[in-house]
Amino acid sequence: MTSAIGIGLAATHRAAAAQTQAQTSFTIPAGSLGNALTTFGRQAGLQVTYLASAAAGKTSPGFSGSASREQALSRILAGSGLIYSFPNATTVAISAPAAVGGEAGVGGSTALDTITVEGENAWGPVDGYVAKRSATGTKTDTPLIQTPQSISIVTRDQAEAQGAQSLAQSLRYSAGVAAEVRGSATRYDIPYIRGFGSPTDPVQYVDGLRLLRGGGYAFPQIETYGVERIEFLKGPSSTLYGGSMSGGLINSVSKRPTGEQQNEVEVLFGSHNRMQAAVDFSGPLDTEGTMLYRIVGLARKSDTQVVNTEEERRYIAPSFTWSPDEDTTLTVMGSYQDDPEGGYYGILPTVGTLWSSPAGKIPRSFNDGDPAYHGFERKQAMLGYEFEHRFNETWTVRHNLRYLDLTTVTQDIATSGMAADGHTINRYALGQDEAIHGVTSDLQLQGEFDTGRLRHTALFGFDYQYSDWSQIRDYGGAPPIDFLNPVYGTATNLVLARITNQQQSIRQSGLYVQDQITLDNWTMVLGGRYDAIRTTTDNYLNGSRQTQDDGAFSSKVGLIYNFDNGVAPYASYSTSFLPVSGTDANGAAFEPSTAEQFEIGVKNQPTGFDGLFTLAYFDITQHDVVTALNPITRYQSGEQRSRGLEFEARVAVTDNINLTGAFTYTNAEIVKGLGADVGDSPIGIPDLTASLWGDYTFDSGSLEGVKIGGGVRYVGKTVGGYSPNAFTPGATRLDVPGYTVFDAALTYDFGAKTPELKGLTAQLNVSNLFDKTYVTCLSNNFCNYGNGRAVYGSLKYRW
Repeated sequence: MTSAIGIGLAATHRAAAAQTQAQTSFTIPAGSLGNALTTFGRQAGLQVTYLASAAAGKTSPGFSGSASREQALSRILAGSGLIYSFPNATTVAISAPAAVGGEAGVGGSTALDTITVEGENAWGPVDGYVAKRSATGTKTDTPLIQTPQSISIVTRDQAEAQGAQSLAQSLRYSAGVAAEVRGSATRYDIPYIRGFGSPTDPVQYVDGLRLLRGGGYAFPQIETYGVERIEFLKGPSSTLYGGSMSGGLINSVSKRPTGEQQNEVEVLFGSHNRMQAAVDFSGPLDTEGTMLYRIVGLARKSDTQVVNTEEERRYIAPSFTWSPDEDTTLTVMGSYQDDPEGGYYGILPTVGTLWSSPAGKIPRSFNDGDPAYHGFERKQAMLGYEFEHRFNETWTVRHNLRYLDLTTVTQDIATSGMAADGHTINRYALGQDEAIHGVTSDLQLQGEFDTGRLRHTALFGFDYQYSDWSQIRDYGGAPPIDFLNPVYGTATNLVLARITNQQQSIRQSGLYVQDQITLDNWTMVLGGRYDAIRTTTDNYLNGSRQTQDDGAFSSKVGLIYNFDNGVAPYASYSTSFLPVSGTDANGAAFEPSTAEQFEIGVKNQPTGFDGLFTLAYFDITQHDVVTALNPITRYQSGEQRSRGLEFEARVAVTDNINLTGAFTYTNAEIVKGLGADVGDSPIGIPDLTASLWGDYTFDSGSLEGVKIGGGVRYVGKTVGGYSPNAFTPGATRLDVPGYTVFDAALTYDFGAKTPELKGLTAQLNVSNLFDKTYVTCLSNNFCNYGNGRAVYGSLKYRW
């Protein structure tokens, strides 16, 4: 894994000194020095930096046993002529004596010239399941163990091993998230986080920039084959990201050009006639490595578990990096995605799915839609860049920008309710034509300096977002369908009325500042931000225009202490806001909804093996929530609160064994409101979730090259809505039971026994192994079945 990011390292060893005496168990085979240093970095939990030329052609005798990091390094570097130093508590720099420009030696300290980083960085790949660094929580390349906030990271290795086919599926084994609230519907990714969520929530980011979306179905979907890692920042985070959801956000980190040539092709076949082919080519364009490229592509076509529905995708994502000098980097990234089919996105009645019907259960394969009035196509294009220039040892400027253009057309017949006979489903027709385009920009100035004993990483930023969204909706009645004897093709000659024709533009500007202050083993993070938002909505049906101006201040403070044994207790406070469009029943414009979180926890990055454990307690209150007395009478007097306990572990027990575990208890409540839901949990929020995944790779014997894995996921009971609705006093609550499903995986590395086939692997994944039938509901007559058993087999070749 090579990031090829040049950095300057000024030696500061105060924190490193406290780390030096801890004993760690190492198993580092003899061989190339580069491999030995990579293994050392993983086992020691350190970032290892060195010039590639310094290690080229050198070997290491390796080292096994319990020792301090310094003792292990001395053995690993024996005979190489290289020395080491600790620029900070989490980084070790390897260099030739002549390169350091001063005295240095084992245990010493020195100032290093610009060097190449070999190891994990916040924007690059992770070797295995245990990520150690992230920029999502601070917008700087920061070790997770020094970040006083809970962050989950799903690495590419983990997502591939578990056979995840979407962002939602990638989050199945993470704490604090309800990933698949719409059952088997895969058209959009709608994760609910820490007790908060709705299908319209703007929770997704890509490479640190908001993923723009419209208020209806103009909702981009990220192709996870083009993603290096998925990062899950929990709790209010407006200080860095502006208007955001109370529960947190999901940031997808894209694959970027690599300094070494790497190529991959993959084909996949499986359940529901799924066929998929993908390619990923990356490497340098010149011998100096100043120009790098990457091209990622995928094509997919599949039926689904619901009759008369298909998924189809064509995706390509080229990127290019130019580094004209050691201080300057420009990466241009683009993607184009065409989804001519979006799978099943219908809804089913409460009776016949969640509740029993005299006519029996609705089959899991039943489609409440009609091919005679069905259509979906989404085209999304993104183009942007990341620019970075380092002025000197102190100051670095970055500018990240992305333009998005998306159009989507939807035609569907959907459920409105179940007739009294218990098997005839009443339906409606809805046609939508939407488009959104816009730009997101984030300008940052980062300074790293000392004031006395305090080490600062200061960040000053200006964030700008603009989006323009248009929506046309036609609505009308549709003929009913009998699920006992469905007859399709009847939804013809429909008479639809135009109910929406509007255009909305949103401009958001935010100024923010953050300082990460380190003193010995203490790290404090302080931040503040002010945002101004203007929302203009043109209603072309009645010729009206509404303009709304909002402003909000948000802040955060966090403190973490890193003990020498890898334990790091922390506490933090953070706030968020989210603009709310529209007016209340008195005609007053809604104010932004605000939220605050108190979080305490403890992280542990063991010194004896590769792992990261996070235990967190959170308490989030969201104020000024819009609550409704009936469908047209709304007030901003609601309040929701969510408290909970999360535990998450990712561990490489040995080089052969990986484990992930997650547990979440959520006590979420609608504290204030006008409906029948006051005192209950918000819709779609499970009270408990738990998961465990493990895999083992055989590295010797007759099974050498085989990896077996398996996992279990539990999602607890949820509130699924109210019958007839939450506006009716005494309405019946829809209690959706929890469910448990099992997954399995089998991989074979052909190169383990046949060197000529190095790079060729076959993989088999089975999700919902025992074909468990379960239901999700987000409202009355808005239910779905979960994914049934799915079996996918793939063949991949890397070279």
